[in-house]
Amino acid sequence: KIVAGERSRIERKSKILRKCLQSTANDLSALQQHHVYAIQLDHYMSPLANHQSQFPEAKSYGDLQHLRHLQGMVNLDKVVVVTGYGEVGPHGNAETRWEIEAFGELTMEGCIELAWIMGLIKHHNGLLTITKQHYIGWVDAKSNEPVKDIEVKPRYHEYIMAHTGIRLMEPELTGGYDPTKKSVLREVLIEHDMEPFEASADEAAAFKQSNGNKVDIWECANSASWSVRFLKGALIRVPMAVAADRLVAALLPTGWNAACFGIPDDVIRQVDPVTLYTLVATVEALVRSGITDPYELYQHFHVSE
Repeated sequence: KIVAGERSRIERKSKILRKCLQSTANDLSALQQHHVYAIQLDHYMSPLANHQSQFPEAKSYGDLQHLRHLQGMVNLDKVVVVTGYGEVGPHGNAETRWEIEAFGELTMEGCIELAWIMGLIKHHNGLLTITKQHYIGWVDAKSNEPVKDIEVKPRYHEYIMAHTGIRLMEPELTGGYDPTKKSVLREVLIEHDMEPFEASADEAAAFKQSNGNKVDIWECANSASWSVRFLKGALIRVPMAVAADRLVAALLPTGWNAACFGIPDDVIRQVDPVTLYTLVATVEALVRSGITDPYELYQHFHVSE
């Protein structure tokens, strides 16, 4: 009640001040129109993003009276209730994916979120290297140049749309795999004896077991290694590159990094990528449910449950 009352008082005062300023501006505009326009430009404030999590509206008990005949049909102690959701996918998360699927473009808020997820921008709170002034807001990840909320979409939207969703494979996201240079092995029959090469004892034995009398192996005199020589008629496999017939995939947004969501580097190095996706999606679902500290759940049920 105290916070609501104080907020109401501030809003009333702000409304009065806006009316007074508008009245003064109207008076001055009739006398000094050009000067008023210059003042308005100097005090222009760009709009800020308003990030919101939209939830379906919960109906009241009275609105559900027509379903009273279902009461007692199920054991409510065993009913699963969905209170939040999380997603890691080609379009970032569920909200940004919905914007793309429903409207074909991102809102300012969605563009800011994806630009942050893709490592294009980062939040800054401190002195700027360029201006030496204190700044709170978004900056470009490469140049550390301040970026206003309203500037994010014009600046990054085209890049975001090109590097999210179902698209041509990007080798840097697929462990170096290039569908235009897919590596395959082709068997080649040797037509003459080859020069010997050195290998370990286990490798030499494996060559002999695979090729039989088409391979000679012997232990080197002055070292612990063995010599291997492929003879005429042996089969070897030579790598070659061919173009694959599937060039697209549903890849994560370029630049997606679990560290951006607060997961420590040592955890990132120790677990597989699917575990990282699960952690991010789970925490997002908890936050959407109003649970900012997962350990709060342990107050109500045991971890084994």
